[in-house]
Amino acid sequence: MSREYLLIGISGGGTWAFPAANKEEILSKINEPDNELAALNERGELTEGKFNDLYPRIFELIRSRGLLVGEDVEIDEVLDEEEAFPTPDLTLPPEDLSYEEAILVFKGEGLIPG
Repeated sequence: MSREYLLIGISGGGTWAFPAANKEEILSKINEPDNELAALNERGELTEGKFNDLYPRIFELIRSRGLLVGEDVEIDEVLDEEEAFPTPDLTLPPEDLSYEEAILVFKGEGLIPG
């Protein structure tokens, strides 16, 4: 049996659940600022201002569309039958990632494959 939720973990910020039926849409939306950050970084055009504008958008999308596991949705509801605790399908760096750290992280495809 496959899990009914896509789980996205935020390092230090909890695990967020999204209906598995909306997986492609959610990942596509989150991927937009992620891809833009990676592209800017690859071209050497990622400034602190652009980072501070784009990076928070990822978390705004997660919070506005997701359910916080353990608060908005019970842990038991997001588990696959073989799991003892929720394992995120994708884990993101902390929301307070610094610009200097971002330069090291946003390469290639960025945080989200695809």
